[in-house]
Amino acid sequence: MNNELLKILAQELATKVNSIVNIPFLTEEDEEIFFQLVILNVLQIVMSKFSKDSVN
Repeated sequence: MNNELLKILAQELATKVNSIVNIPFLTEEDEEIFFQLVILNVLQIVMSKFSKDSVN
């Protein structure tokens, strides 16, 4: 999957998660960035596992 597509998906998912979850002592913008990073990393790990499995 295209890395740019993963970034867009992570951003959309982070917005949804951020609307539900509140992390104390962080601004909404910082929460959004945090969720984007976490979700993007998870998506990249999952996609790398799928690409390795499809090769084997």
